[in-house]
Amino acid sequence: MRAALFTTLWALVVSTTLVQPAVGQPAGGLPAFLAKMKRQDVEVHVVERTAAGSRAAPAGLPVAAVITAGGSKVRQYDATTAEGGLARFVGLPTNPEVQDSIGYVFLVDFEGVRFPFEAKALPATGGRVELQVQGSTTDLSQLIVEHAHVSFLPDEENLVLRHTLRIYNRGDRVVNLAAQPDGGLRIPVPIGAKHPELHEDVPKEIVEVRGINLYYKGAILPGDRPAELTFIYTVAYGAPTLEFVQTLPVRTVGGLFVLPQGQQAGQRIELPLRFETRGGQGVTSDTKGDSDRAFQLLRFDGLDLPPGSPLRFAVTGLPSRTHLGELSLLAVCLAMIAFVVLGFRRPVDAPAQLSRSHLEAERDRLLSALDRLRKAATKGRVTQAHFEREQEVIAARLVTLFRALDVLAQK
Repeated sequence: MRAALFTTLWALVVSTTLVQPAVGQPAGGLPAFLAKMKRQDVEVHVVERTAAGSRAAPAGLPVAAVITAGGSKVRQYDATTAEGGLARFVGLPTNPEVQDSIGYVFLVDFEGVRFPFEAKALPATGGRVELQVQGSTTDLSQLIVEHAHVSFLPDEENLVLRHTLRIYNRGDRVVNLAAQPDGGLRIPVPIGAKHPELHEDVPKEIVEVRGINLYYKGAILPGDRPAELTFIYTVAYGAPTLEFVQTLPVRTVGGLFVLPQGQQAGQRIELPLRFETRGGQGVTSDTKGDSDRAFQLLRFDGLDLPPGSPLRFAVTGLPSRTHLGELSLLAVCLAMIAFVVLGFRRPVDAPAQLSRSHLEAERDRLLSALDRLRKAATKGRVTQAHFEREQEVIAARLVTLFRALDVLAQK
């Protein structure tokens, strides 16, 4: 709450021209720290690092200074490098009394790559901000990938996986993935998986979903700070054993996979799911988390898979795929046909009220079933896809019932 209030107040301050009161002039009732806001000119020196050493960056490079408060962007100032790699910003706001809550991010665009640099404070008057950029490459051999955390969630019809990858650059040049032939680093989901979706925290301009593949389009900077992305996908139940096979175009160096044990919330039956290693890859162990929830872990410590080599393991204890939805739809269709063909062939001496009571009873039963199904979907006990299929079947039958009741009411 305090951060949000401060961000709003700061945005108001930096979006207007702050006029310092003249000597002896009252501050007009403003808080002391607002009255002390200052504007400072800042010079940025951009240097290009090359194999032969460092040199001044060329003129014409876009440079930005982003002011942040409470972790949020407040305002951006733009400049361009001149000869000697110098860019000058006029009137950047600063305030020593609240400097701990203010941040600065300097951005430089060079050879299609944006280089970010964070700073907690502006340099003293007369000082410079030194920024270093370097040429980029499309060579993927510098990259390694780690399956940082992959969690499994079994529902009624699928295994849902939440998959986090970390991409490291172990070379000395920036890897520009947007310049790849496919427009990004292709990350396929495991064989048999469907419907990949990005986690809400992943910027859509950096990662794109195309079919069953994800494409990372950003630039990976050298160093120990990886690029990270999280995505979600499903694997439908089929055979009792799922063979997990995923092949990436870069070297894979490790992974952690987590499988819950025991009956999960919303499950009608317990699924005895377990990991099995394949080809000597990985080591399994059992552990407990919060509230004594049990998990099985599969670790790939020390893994070193060359590009194009599959990561393999298996998950056992899966239920065979049921055809309950398809059978229900077929049964309703047959019932509708039977009702249309035979429904009005009652004997002359049979009371109409008996047919009406049966129809009304079935109508009430279906309405109650639909209400229970909707509540189960709201609580996450059934998937949205399952809810929509069952709702379609029930709605079709209800339409037929209401029409039949209308016919009887007109007699």
